[in-house]
Amino acid sequence: MTMQEITRYLDNKIDENENIVIITFYEVRIKFDLSEEETQEFLRLCRTRLENLGYQGYFTGAKYKYQGEERVVQSNELMVAIKDEYN
Repeated sequence: MTMQEITRYLDNKIDENENIVIITFYEVRIKFDLSEEETQEFLRLCRTRLENLGYQGYFTGAKYKYQGEERVVQSNELMVAIKDEYN
């Protein structure tokens, strides 16, 4: 995927819910048909862009707090990014 496509993808995700962005295995590996290596690069670029926008990124298995509730990034979720004021 190009950086422009990643930006458009993330902008759409933020439009859906600006407080939390969830990137699923299905979207990346199946819908976008990315290899394991391409997926890792995609997630790295997403994390960088989201951090620049004031989000904290968490990957599969990581614990995070959202709206005062402790949660875990599920096995079908590759990344969850929370807007800093909601951590």
